[in-house]
Amino acid sequence: MSTKPLPNGLTFPMQRGPFQNNGASPWYSTISLGTPGQPLKWAIDSGTNITWSTSTLCPPDQCQHFSDNRFNQETSTTFKFTDCLQRPYSFGPWGTMQIETGIDVLTVPNGTAIPMSFFLAANYSGDQFRQLDWDAGIGLPSSSAYTEGRSSFLFQELMNAGQIDPKQPYVAFDWNVDKHTGTCAMGSFDHSKVKGPSLFLPWTAYTKIPGVEYIWATHLSSYSVGGEILATDISFALDSGSSQFKGDDTLMQQTLARIVHGGNPDVVMKFAGGEITLGSELYNVLIEEGPQKGETIPQFAPLGLSDLVLVGSLVMEHCYTVHEYQVVQCGPNIFSLAPVGIWLFNRPDGPQIITQSSSPSFIAGPRNIVTKRTVLPITSHAPCASSLGSVAGNWVNDYGSLMSLTVEDNQVSGVYQSSTGSTGQYEVSGFQLEAAATEALGQPVALAIDWHSIDKGPADPSWNWSSSLCGQVSVVGKEEVLTLSHLLVASSNFEGLAKQGTYVDKLVYRRSGRAPQLASLTASSVESMDNPLEGRWISADGTCLQLKVEAAVEGRVGRVLGFMINAEGHMPVSGFTDINARASGLMLQSLALSTATPSSALSLCGTLQLEDDVLALAQLTSMPTAPTHTYVQTRLAAVIFKRG
Repeated sequence: MSTKPLPNGLTFPMQRGPFQNNGASPWYSTISLGTPGQPLKWAIDSGTNITWSTSTLCPPDQCQHFSDNRFNQETSTTFKFTDCLQRPYSFGPWGTMQIETGIDVLTVPNGTAIPMSFFLAANYSGDQFRQLDWDAGIGLPSSSAYTEGRSSFLFQELMNAGQIDPKQPYVAFDWNVDKHTGTCAMGSFDHSKVKGPSLFLPWTAYTKIPGVEYIWATHLSSYSVGGEILATDISFALDSGSSQFKGDDTLMQQTLARIVHGGNPDVVMKFAGGEITLGSELYNVLIEEGPQKGETIPQFAPLGLSDLVLVGSLVMEHCYTVHEYQVVQCGPNIFSLAPVGIWLFNRPDGPQIITQSSSPSFIAGPRNIVTKRTVLPITSHAPCASSLGSVAGNWVNDYGSLMSLTVEDNQVSGVYQSSTGSTGQYEVSGFQLEAAATEALGQPVALAIDWHSIDKGPADPSWNWSSSLCGQVSVVGKEEVLTLSHLLVASSNFEGLAKQGTYVDKLVYRRSGRAPQLASLTASSVESMDNPLEGRWISADGTCLQLKVEAAVEGRVGRVLGFMINAEGHMPVSGFTDINARASGLMLQSLALSTATPSSALSLCGTLQLEDDVLALAQLTSMPTAPTHTYVQTRLAAVIFKRG
């Protein structure tokens, strides 16, 4: 392998696939992986810190995606597994991938084979994957410090291998949307295109959420729609693997609301000394493939990333974009990369979206290599001290769903924001045992969720459903992990999603720096009401439930209060029930309840059979369990209650 630097860098040809309404970029580059080379469509993605590929580890009926290619590791003579234990890798609300780890060679445009560690996808979870125009992704994180440890950073690998001049630390994207062709140049840029109106976005770490410092973020002075400022002093990120605007839930919802109101408002983003303006003809996009094919849809979507506006091809297709690094030399042919920022230039043949230039101006030419120590901000993942010993705080699971909980005495309340099924915000109620989790024993927790959204979104059958979750907080190393058995009570059919029944899942949550963006629930009015669930219920073993139902959040949420009386004592109960079952034409009224005895946390969920006046419930019971024995932390039993 030659170690002579290539002053002209490497240029990866790129193509544009059909625009699909999944939030992912339609742009990709066809590059061969393995020996003999297997051509795959790769996104060159500045919104991730991993390299990954769909693989034949996926069963034939899994990992379905629009491009429909996959890497066959068994036919590559240069492939080796580095870790064949399968684990989930979360893309947050976008979806989850099951992965194993291996190493093989990627053949770059000049014919050089570069060894790369990468993730092999063995399964996908999330409908967005079905609309992917590409098979794989090459991460372009803001710094080599933020690369996922088991995955190679191609740009750094090329520099260390002598394929890129370290004095040319540029990655330039040039996409022509009309011709559906473009390039990604690594180690060079087109001097003829770095002229005219420009905008410099200096890198600033986005630290609201630990673990995503790798995105190319910068300070956004203001964000306005139709002349109305909706946010100030937040973060902005340019993500070549994305298409639409995503980020802060409230901000995206406010934007959509103003677009629906009419008037084709401009979206204006002001930076330090510069400005981008997008008209409705740019953010309203024709969907070319997928479920919404033929529709023109405004490209804004909540993503659960607080105080962040993130966008990809919607902006980059109208700019010449140069990502610039600072190169730090650690030794002979050993280089690290720190972020400088992104330069944007209007395309002379396209809409002039940079409506105000910033300073300084881009100086074309080589950059100095430094050898001094460079320190980057990396946020701590440790839980806040105030949350220790309690389930209180913010949690995120592998699906990207968010849960924010508070605890008073041992009673839990909060809000939930789902990334699967229906989107929306939902009430949570429950109990925890008072004894905090230790390395020896977990802290049992029981929760109930009402799936009738507390905001006024479009209704669907899941609004009649409820969930019970039961498990415990365990201390694993220095991290708290909340592992819950989940029973979802579907009291009605949901065409295309689920039939009526009870569904079982295991959910694993970890502490998060983000929370659902919600208005306070405490101010919502509560009214007593007559409901078939109210009254006294008794099971065959003598356990008694005494229940009362209240209507809250303008009659959308049915809260349940009461007591459970059994051999262990007289315990308060809280939870939810579907107060709209009869109005929806259902004969099953879902409910989810929770309580705690002196020794365990309990969840009860199921349905009230309105015709027979019978409560058919499943009971989950969790007792303090050692982290190594969590597979027996929660017991499931069926119980029938009849009116007392």
